[in-house]
Parts: sequence; C-alpha cells; structure tokens
Amino acid sequence: MNIYLDHNATSPAPQSVIDAVTHAMTVVGNASAQHMHGRTAASLVADARDAVGMAMGQCSQDIVFTGSGTEAINTVIHSVVAAGCKHLIVSSMDHPASINAAEASGVRLSMLPALSDGRTDMDALDAVLADWNPMDGKPFLSLVAANSETGVVQDTDRAIDTIHDAGGLILIDGVQALGKSQMLFPADYVSVSAHKIGGPQGVGALYVSPDAPFTPMICGGGQEQRRRAGTTNVAGIAGFGVAASEANTRFSDLQPLRDALEAELLRIDPTTVVFGADAKRLPNTSFFSAPGLSGMTAMMTFDLAGLSVSNGTACSSGKVGERRVLRMMGRSEEAPNGALRVSFGPGNTMDDVAACADVWARLRKARKAV
Repeated sequence: MNIYLDHNATSPAPQSVIDAVTHAMTVVGNASAQHMHGRTAASLVADARDAVGMAMGQCSQDIVFTGSGTEAINTVIHSVVAAGCKHLIVSSMDHPASINAAEASGVRLSMLPALSDGRTDMDALDAVLADWNPMDGKPFLSLVAANSETGVVQDTDRAIDTIHDAGGLILIDGVQALGKSQMLFPADYVSVSAHKIGGPQGVGALYVSPDAPFTPMICGGGQEQRRRAGTTNVAGIAGFGVAASEANTRFSDLQPLRDALEAELLRIDPTTVVFGADAKRLPNTSFFSAPGLSGMTAMMTFDLAGLSVSNGTACSSGKVGERRVLRMMGRSEEAPNGALRVSFGPGNTMDDVAACADVWARLRKARKAV
C-alpha cells in the first residue's frame, strides 16, 4: 500500500507540470538576456506570471517570483520595517515564517490570540489598533488565509478592512489557500508557493500592491523588476505557471473525502476531536486527536501501513509533536501528546479514506486494550 495524504506539506507534481519543467530545461538562454534565446526563456516566465497572477486574483505585473513562500513573507517583513514600521501585528495562527521573521525583526511585536475554533481573534486586532502609538509608524498585520494544520480559514475580509481603515498595511499568506479557497484579497501583499499545488519545490511568488513599500531582500542584478536579484529559475517558474493554471480544477471536490473520513473517525471512536470543525475550513484538511493518542507513534503506525500523514506543519523540522497551534487555541489538553493531520489532494479516493479509517481503528483498539 502506498497512499499519500500529506498534500498540505507538498502536493506531487502532475505530468503536465513535469512536462513544462522538462521543456523549459531544453530552452537555451538566460531570461535576462536580450538576444533571441533569452527572449524565448523570458516568454516562458511571462506566461507563468500571467497564470500565477490569475490564480492569485492579482495583476500579473505586480507579481514577484521568489525562491519560496517563506522568502516572500520574509521580504515583506523586511520591507515594512525598512519603511519605518516599528510595531508588527501577527496572528498566532500564522505560519512560522511570519512569526519567526517578525520576532527576528528587532521591532515590537503583538501576537493576536486565537479563538477555540482556530479563528484569529479579530476583536484583539481592534484593541491593538485602538492603543496604537503614531510613533510606531503605520500599523502592519500578517494574517494567514488558512492555517496549514487545522485548515481553518481566517476572516481576511474583516482584517483587510480593519487595517486599511487604520491606515495600515497587510500581508495575506495565501500559501495553503491557493487552489483550495477564494483568492480575492485586496491586500497590500499576498504570498503563495508552487509546491502546495503540485508545482516545483523551491518556487514562490509575492504580490506587491503598487502603493506598498518594498525593499529588496536579495540584492544583485536587476531581475524581477529589480525586486529580487538572482538568475531567473525559468524551469521552476514555468512549472509553477502550469500548476497555477490547473489548481482550481485539480483541488476541487475534496470535501466529500474529508467529511467521509471524519465521519469514520467518529464512528470508530466517538471521543475523537476534530480541531476547527465548527469553523470554515479548507475542503481537504482534517486535524484530529483522541484521548491517549501519541502523535508520533500514530504517524509511524500509519507510515508502516503505507499511508503518509502528518502531525503538523512540515516546516517544523525536528519538532515532531510540537503543538503551538493547539496551545494558541487553548486546546492543548485535548491533545497532550500530539494530533494527526490528513490533507487530501488530486488522486485521492474513497478507498484511501477506508484505508485511513482501518489504521485508525487499529490504533484505537490497541489503546482500549491497554
């Protein structure tokens, strides 16, 4: 058995993406060169920029390609601090890229708490802005569109309106939302990543509003409209473009799988807890636990059975079982030894749901026998 259920960590590339990358590797020339070969390479990048911009719901000319979603987020933090922001606001449901970059920025940080269902507390944002010190410059907020572990979709509309009414700037981290949720964010910055939708690893993109401050974090040549130096990753970007153009189709119709799985989990053990179940979530994501569950042991059990699942964000290398999200939700006691995340993607079927439920049944039966 070989079943992949960890698409929120990275989603395998379809053949169309592999073909696009392979073709781009045969194109001779540097995309920054002015001769015929360079223009051919540049045209692949231009086509991909249009596709990614459309998938993001943003103007393609304002898209900057990066090496990852993490780089895109760090670039935004770097830019707003360089523009004079001395106080950053970050959601506790954000990816570690946002939280760690804000902590390392050297300026004041306010962390917005989460509600028990995994939504960021927007009333807390109102409270921070009500006490805003004008000496701290423009307010800046980083908010993830959808949490990578629980799949909970955040109230981006309210956040954007609130921060703009206060004259501030906002970054929406759309890495997990791309292809799985609406991407119409009238934000100042929006970050995404290719490999979450079946594109190549090591490619990201950042939307920058024409009015938003921007300071390059990587300096050198004049690539990416002088916003991100370094030789253009033509093959990776070409693959990203194809993945972006197909994402909405390939990641649709996944909610029936998630709902069927959760119904089976609860049937097998009614004490199972699905975190974020009462909030709007990504249609492919389920994050769950049960009394006595060891997230590490359970993940290994699934792995030995041929199923790849996760117990949290793949970016917390060496921190298996780390429960920051559940702690911020005030629900650590419901999963003291970790939880499991199943994230469906293209190619998964109801047979995969059944296989996952079978392993869960064995785990819970073994627990009751102790």
